[in-house]
Amino acid sequence: MMSDKNKEKELKAALRNYLKEETDVALRNAVDSWYHSIGSTAEEAPLLSDPDSKAELAENIRFYLAGQIHPAKKSWFNPTYLKYAAAVLLMLSTGVLGYTYLSQQRQASKKEIALFSDLHKQKELLLPDGSKVLLNVGTELILSKDFGESQRRVSLRGEAFFEVAKDKNRPFIIQSGDLSTRVLGTSFNINAYPDMDKIKIAVLTGKVMVAKNIAGREKTIAPGMTKGSTLSFYKATGKTELKTEDTALFSFWKDNKLYIDNSTISEIASQLERYYHLKVVFNTKTDRGLRYTIKFNKEPANRVMEILSILTKRKFSYQTNQITIK
Repeated sequence: MMSDKNKEKELKAALRNYLKEETDVALRNAVDSWYHSIGSTAEEAPLLSDPDSKAELAENIRFYLAGQIHPAKKSWFNPTYLKYAAAVLLMLSTGVLGYTYLSQQRQASKKEIALFSDLHKQKELLLPDGSKVLLNVGTELILSKDFGESQRRVSLRGEAFFEVAKDKNRPFIIQSGDLSTRVLGTSFNINAYPDMDKIKIAVLTGKVMVAKNIAGREKTIAPGMTKGSTLSFYKATGKTELKTEDTALFSFWKDNKLYIDNSTISEIASQLERYYHLKVVFNTKTDRGLRYTIKFNKEPANRVMEILSILTKRKFSYQTNQITIK
Protein backbone atom coordinates (compact mmCIF):
# COMPACT_ATOMS: atom_id res chain seq x y z
CA MET A 1 0.00 0.00 0.00
CA MET A 2 1.06 3.57 -0.63
CA SER A 3 2.57 5.30 2.43
CA ASP A 4 1.02 8.45 3.88
CA LYS A 5 4.06 10.42 2.75
CA ASN A 6 3.73 9.22 -0.83
CA LYS A 7 -0.01 9.88 -0.76
CA GLU A 8 0.71 13.44 0.38
CA LYS A 9 3.19 13.95 -2.45
CA GLU A 10 0.75 12.56 -5.01
CA LEU A 11 -2.04 14.71 -3.63
CA LYS A 12 0.05 17.87 -3.75
CA ALA A 13 1.12 17.09 -7.32
CA ALA A 14 -2.48 16.49 -8.39
CA LEU A 15 -3.61 19.75 -6.83
CA ARG A 16 -0.72 21.68 -8.33
CA ASN A 17 -1.42 20.27 -11.79
CA TYR A 18 -5.16 20.89 -11.46
CA LEU A 19 -4.67 24.53 -10.53
CA LYS A 20 -2.22 24.92 -13.41
CA GLU A 21 -4.74 23.26 -15.74
CA GLU A 22 -2.33 20.38 -16.39
CA THR A 23 -4.65 17.68 -15.04
CA ASP A 24 -5.70 14.94 -17.47
CA VAL A 25 -9.12 15.41 -19.04
CA ALA A 26 -10.85 12.56 -17.18
CA LEU A 27 -9.82 13.83 -13.75
CA ARG A 28 -10.60 17.46 -14.60
CA ASN A 29 -14.06 16.55 -15.91
CA ALA A 30 -14.77 14.47 -12.81
CA VAL A 31 -13.72 17.26 -10.45
CA ASP A 32 -15.60 19.92 -12.42
CA SER A 33 -18.74 17.77 -12.58
CA TRP A 34 -18.64 17.12 -8.85
CA TYR A 35 -17.76 20.72 -8.04
CA HIS A 36 -20.61 22.27 -10.01
CA SER A 37 -23.10 19.74 -8.61
CA ILE A 38 -22.55 21.30 -5.18
CA GLY A 39 -24.06 24.56 -6.28
CA SER A 40 -27.03 22.89 -7.95
CA THR A 41 -28.08 20.76 -4.99
CA ALA A 42 -26.98 22.63 -1.93
CA GLU A 43 -25.56 26.13 -2.12
CA GLU A 44 -23.86 28.64 -4.35
CA ALA A 45 -20.30 27.60 -5.10
CA PRO A 46 -17.48 29.87 -6.35
CA LEU A 47 -17.04 29.30 -10.09
CA LEU A 48 -13.89 27.51 -11.14
CA SER A 49 -14.08 29.33 -14.45
CA ASP A 50 -13.66 32.70 -12.69
CA PRO A 51 -9.93 33.61 -12.36
CA ASP A 52 -10.36 35.43 -9.03
CA SER A 53 -12.41 32.62 -7.50
CA LYS A 54 -9.96 30.03 -8.74
CA ALA A 55 -7.02 32.01 -7.35
CA GLU A 56 -8.69 32.28 -3.94
CA LEU A 57 -9.54 28.59 -3.97
CA ALA A 58 -5.93 27.79 -4.84
CA GLU A 59 -4.71 29.95 -1.96
CA ASN A 60 -7.06 28.22 0.46
CA ILE A 61 -5.88 24.82 -0.71
CA ARG A 62 -2.29 25.87 -0.10
CA PHE A 63 -3.21 27.13 3.36
CA TYR A 64 -5.06 23.88 4.01
CA LEU A 65 -1.97 21.84 3.19
CA ALA A 66 0.15 24.10 5.34
CA GLY A 67 -2.43 23.87 8.10
CA GLN A 68 -1.91 20.13 8.32
CA ILE A 69 1.55 20.97 9.68
CA HIS A 70 0.76 24.31 11.34
CA PRO A 71 -2.89 24.14 12.50
CA ALA A 72 -2.88 27.78 13.62
CA LYS A 73 -2.84 28.87 9.98
CA LYS A 74 -6.36 27.51 9.54
CA SER A 75 -7.68 30.79 10.93
CA TRP A 76 -6.60 32.40 7.65
CA PHE A 77 -9.16 30.42 5.66
CA ASN A 78 -12.12 31.99 3.96
CA PRO A 79 -14.84 29.58 5.22
CA THR A 80 -16.86 30.02 2.02
CA TYR A 81 -14.03 28.44 0.06
CA LEU A 82 -12.58 26.11 2.67
CA LYS A 83 -15.41 23.60 2.44
CA TYR A 84 -14.80 23.20 -1.29
CA ALA A 85 -11.04 23.04 -0.86
CA ALA A 86 -11.29 20.30 1.76
CA ALA A 87 -13.69 18.27 -0.34
CA VAL A 88 -11.57 18.68 -3.49
CA LEU A 89 -8.55 17.49 -1.50
CA LEU A 90 -10.25 14.33 -0.37
CA MET A 91 -11.74 13.68 -3.77
CA LEU A 92 -8.40 13.96 -5.54
CA SER A 93 -6.65 11.87 -2.88
CA THR A 94 -9.09 8.99 -3.42
CA GLY A 95 -8.84 9.12 -7.19
CA VAL A 96 -12.35 10.55 -7.57
CA LEU A 97 -13.74 7.20 -6.43
CA GLY A 98 -15.51 5.85 -3.36
CA TYR A 99 -17.47 7.96 -0.89
CA THR A 100 -18.94 11.40 -1.44
CA TYR A 101 -17.48 13.55 1.31
CA LEU A 102 -19.21 16.57 2.85
CA SER A 103 -16.74 18.90 4.51
CA GLN A 104 -17.50 19.83 8.08
CA GLN A 105 -16.81 23.44 7.17
CA ARG A 106 -20.03 23.61 5.10
CA GLN A 107 -21.78 24.74 8.32
CA ALA A 108 -20.79 28.32 7.50
CA SER A 109 -23.41 28.41 4.75
CA LYS A 110 -26.28 27.64 7.17
CA LYS A 111 -28.25 25.98 4.40
CA GLU A 112 -29.64 22.48 4.19
CA ILE A 113 -27.63 20.04 2.10
CA ALA A 114 -29.65 17.80 -0.26
CA LEU A 115 -28.06 14.60 -1.56
CA PHE A 116 -29.58 12.32 -4.18
CA SER A 117 -29.07 8.93 -5.76
CA ASP A 118 -30.28 8.59 -9.33
CA LEU A 119 -32.90 6.15 -10.58
CA HIS A 120 -30.38 3.59 -11.80
CA LYS A 121 -27.62 3.51 -9.21
CA GLN A 122 -27.07 3.41 -5.47
CA LYS A 123 -24.99 6.16 -3.86
CA GLU A 124 -22.51 5.81 -1.02
CA LEU A 125 -21.99 8.74 1.37
CA LEU A 126 -19.57 9.57 4.16
CA LEU A 127 -21.03 12.28 6.40
CA PRO A 128 -18.92 14.83 8.29
CA ASP A 129 -19.38 12.98 11.60
CA GLY A 130 -17.98 9.76 10.13
CA SER A 131 -21.35 8.07 9.63
CA LYS A 132 -21.77 6.02 6.45
CA VAL A 133 -24.99 5.98 4.45
CA LEU A 134 -25.85 3.91 1.38
CA LEU A 135 -28.77 5.37 -0.58
CA ASN A 136 -30.92 3.00 -2.59
CA VAL A 137 -31.99 4.19 -6.06
CA GLY A 138 -34.30 7.21 -6.27
CA THR A 139 -33.54 8.35 -2.72
CA GLU A 140 -33.04 11.81 -1.20
CA LEU A 141 -31.18 12.57 2.04
CA ILE A 142 -31.26 16.10 3.47
CA LEU A 143 -28.80 17.22 6.15
CA SER A 144 -30.06 19.89 8.56
CA LYS A 145 -28.38 23.29 8.53
CA ASP A 146 -26.91 22.68 12.00
CA PHE A 147 -25.78 19.09 11.37
CA GLY A 148 -22.97 18.13 13.72
CA GLU A 149 -23.45 20.92 16.24
CA SER A 150 -25.76 19.93 19.10
CA GLN A 151 -27.26 17.03 17.19
CA ARG A 152 -27.11 15.21 13.87
CA ARG A 153 -30.42 15.47 12.05
CA VAL A 154 -31.30 14.28 8.53
CA SER A 155 -34.48 13.74 6.50
CA LEU A 156 -34.97 10.66 4.34
CA ARG A 157 -37.22 10.17 1.33
CA GLY A 158 -36.64 6.72 -0.13
CA GLU A 159 -34.49 3.92 1.31
CA ALA A 160 -31.10 3.94 2.98
CA PHE A 161 -28.80 1.78 5.08
CA PHE A 162 -27.13 3.69 7.92
CA GLU A 163 -23.94 2.93 9.83
CA VAL A 164 -23.99 5.71 12.40
CA ALA A 165 -20.77 6.80 14.08
CA LYS A 166 -21.03 6.67 17.87
CA ASP A 167 -21.41 10.00 19.65
CA LYS A 168 -23.28 9.86 22.96
CA ASN A 169 -23.42 13.65 23.15
CA ARG A 170 -25.00 14.20 19.73
CA PRO A 171 -27.89 11.91 18.81
CA PHE A 172 -28.38 11.02 15.16
CA ILE A 173 -32.01 11.61 14.11
CA ILE A 174 -33.64 10.52 10.85
CA GLN A 175 -36.98 12.06 9.91
CA SER A 176 -38.94 9.86 7.49
CA GLY A 177 -42.53 10.93 6.99
CA ASP A 178 -44.28 10.97 10.38
CA LEU A 179 -41.57 8.89 12.02
CA SER A 180 -38.44 10.05 13.80
CA THR A 181 -35.66 7.51 14.39
CA ARG A 182 -33.06 8.40 17.05
CA VAL A 183 -29.74 6.57 17.54
CA LEU A 184 -26.34 7.14 19.12
CA GLY A 185 -24.38 4.61 17.08
CA THR A 186 -25.75 1.58 15.26
CA SER A 187 -26.60 0.09 11.84
CA PHE A 188 -30.10 -0.18 10.46
CA ASN A 189 -32.22 0.08 7.31
CA ILE A 190 -35.12 2.46 6.68
CA ASN A 191 -37.52 2.05 3.76
CA ALA A 192 -39.61 5.19 3.37
CA TYR A 193 -40.43 5.43 -0.33
CA PRO A 194 -43.48 7.68 -0.88
CA ASP A 195 -45.17 5.08 -3.11
CA MET A 196 -45.06 2.35 -0.45
CA ASP A 197 -47.94 2.16 1.99
CA LYS A 198 -45.69 1.63 4.99
CA ILE A 199 -42.40 2.82 6.46
CA LYS A 200 -40.17 -0.06 7.57
CA ILE A 201 -37.27 0.17 10.01
CA ALA A 202 -34.99 -2.84 10.57
CA VAL A 203 -32.17 -2.87 13.15
CA LEU A 204 -29.01 -4.88 12.47
CA THR A 205 -26.82 -3.69 15.36
CA GLY A 206 -27.12 -1.39 18.35
CA LYS A 207 -30.26 0.28 19.69
CA VAL A 208 -32.85 2.50 18.03
CA MET A 209 -35.70 4.61 19.38
CA VAL A 210 -38.65 5.51 17.14
CA ALA A 211 -41.19 8.28 17.72
CA LYS A 212 -44.30 9.32 15.80
CA ASN A 213 -45.36 12.88 15.05
CA ILE A 214 -48.85 13.46 16.43
CA ALA A 215 -50.27 16.98 16.02
CA GLY A 216 -46.81 18.50 16.06
CA ARG A 217 -45.59 16.52 19.06
CA GLU A 218 -43.42 13.42 19.13
CA LYS A 219 -44.74 10.32 20.87
CA THR A 220 -42.38 7.41 21.43
CA ILE A 221 -43.75 4.22 19.86
CA ALA A 222 -40.64 2.02 20.11
CA PRO A 223 -38.30 3.02 22.96
CA GLY A 224 -35.66 0.34 22.49
CA MET A 225 -35.44 -1.56 19.21
CA THR A 226 -32.38 -3.82 19.14
CA LYS A 227 -30.79 -6.32 16.73
CA GLY A 228 -33.46 -8.36 14.98
CA SER A 229 -36.25 -5.85 15.62
CA THR A 230 -38.41 -4.37 12.86
CA LEU A 231 -41.09 -1.71 12.93
CA SER A 232 -43.72 -1.28 10.24
CA PHE A 233 -45.74 1.94 10.24
CA TYR A 234 -48.79 1.86 7.97
CA LYS A 235 -49.38 5.34 6.61
CA ALA A 236 -53.11 5.11 5.88
CA THR A 237 -54.18 3.77 9.29
CA GLY A 238 -51.33 4.89 11.55
CA LYS A 239 -51.03 1.31 12.76
CA THR A 240 -47.65 0.24 14.11
CA GLU A 241 -46.33 -3.32 14.03
CA LEU A 242 -43.25 -4.46 15.97
CA LYS A 243 -41.69 -7.82 15.12
CA THR A 244 -38.58 -9.94 15.49
CA GLU A 245 -37.33 -10.88 12.01
CA ASP A 246 -34.22 -11.68 10.00
CA THR A 247 -33.32 -8.01 9.56
CA ALA A 248 -30.52 -8.79 7.07
CA LEU A 249 -33.25 -9.43 4.50
CA PHE A 250 -34.27 -5.78 4.54
CA SER A 251 -30.87 -4.68 3.29
CA PHE A 252 -30.79 -7.32 0.52
CA TRP A 253 -30.85 -4.44 -1.96
CA LYS A 254 -27.28 -3.50 -0.95
CA ASP A 255 -26.12 -6.66 -2.74
CA ASN A 256 -28.52 -6.14 -5.65
CA LYS A 257 -30.86 -8.84 -4.36
CA LEU A 258 -34.64 -8.57 -4.30
CA TYR A 259 -36.72 -9.03 -1.14
CA ILE A 260 -40.48 -8.47 -1.24
CA ASP A 261 -41.76 -7.87 2.26
CA ASN A 262 -45.48 -8.31 2.97
CA SER A 263 -46.28 -6.19 -0.10
CA THR A 264 -49.37 -5.62 -2.23
CA ILE A 265 -49.31 -6.01 -6.00
CA SER A 266 -49.04 -2.23 -6.34
CA GLU A 267 -46.02 -2.16 -4.03
CA ILE A 268 -44.43 -5.08 -5.85
CA ALA A 269 -44.87 -3.13 -9.11
CA SER A 270 -43.08 -0.11 -7.62
CA GLN A 271 -40.29 -2.30 -6.25
CA LEU A 272 -39.77 -4.01 -9.60
CA GLU A 273 -39.51 -0.63 -11.33
CA ARG A 274 -36.70 0.40 -8.99
CA TYR A 275 -34.96 -2.97 -9.10
CA TYR A 276 -34.98 -3.48 -12.88
CA HIS A 277 -35.05 0.22 -13.87
CA LEU A 278 -38.00 -0.53 -16.15
CA LYS A 279 -41.52 0.76 -16.45
CA VAL A 280 -44.13 -1.61 -14.97
CA VAL A 281 -47.51 -1.63 -16.73
CA PHE A 282 -50.23 -2.48 -14.24
CA ASN A 283 -53.84 -1.55 -13.56
CA THR A 284 -53.89 -0.45 -9.90
CA LYS A 285 -57.67 -0.94 -9.74
CA THR A 286 -57.15 -4.69 -9.85
CA ASP A 287 -55.06 -4.65 -6.66
CA ARG A 288 -57.19 -6.45 -4.06
CA GLY A 289 -54.86 -5.61 -1.16
CA LEU A 290 -53.46 -9.12 -0.71
CA ARG A 291 -49.88 -9.20 0.57
CA TYR A 292 -46.94 -11.38 -0.42
CA THR A 293 -43.47 -12.10 0.96
CA ILE A 294 -40.65 -13.70 -1.02
CA LYS A 295 -36.88 -13.38 -1.44
CA PHE A 296 -34.76 -13.79 -4.55
CA ASN A 297 -31.02 -14.40 -4.86
CA LYS A 298 -30.20 -12.77 -8.19
CA GLU A 299 -32.30 -15.19 -10.21
CA PRO A 300 -32.77 -14.29 -13.90
CA ALA A 301 -35.60 -11.82 -14.51
CA ASN A 302 -37.76 -14.35 -16.38
CA ARG A 303 -37.47 -16.76 -13.46
CA VAL A 304 -38.48 -14.00 -11.02
CA MET A 305 -41.54 -13.26 -13.16
CA GLU A 306 -42.44 -16.94 -13.24
CA ILE A 307 -42.23 -17.29 -9.45
CA LEU A 308 -44.23 -14.11 -8.86
CA SER A 309 -46.89 -15.37 -11.26
CA ILE A 310 -47.22 -18.63 -9.31
CA LEU A 311 -47.21 -16.88 -5.92
CA THR A 312 -49.74 -14.16 -6.73
CA LYS A 313 -51.81 -15.98 -9.36
CA ARG A 314 -51.22 -12.99 -11.65
CA LYS A 315 -49.31 -12.95 -14.93
CA PHE A 316 -45.91 -11.22 -14.67
CA SER A 317 -44.01 -10.88 -17.95
CA TYR A 318 -40.60 -9.35 -18.61
CA GLN A 319 -39.68 -7.57 -21.84
CA THR A 320 -36.61 -5.56 -22.74
CA ASN A 321 -38.34 -2.22 -22.13
CA GLN A 322 -41.04 -2.98 -19.56
CA ILE A 323 -42.66 -5.42 -17.14
CA THR A 324 -46.36 -6.22 -17.46
CA ILE A 325 -48.67 -7.48 -14.70
CA LYS A 326 -52.10 -8.83 -15.71
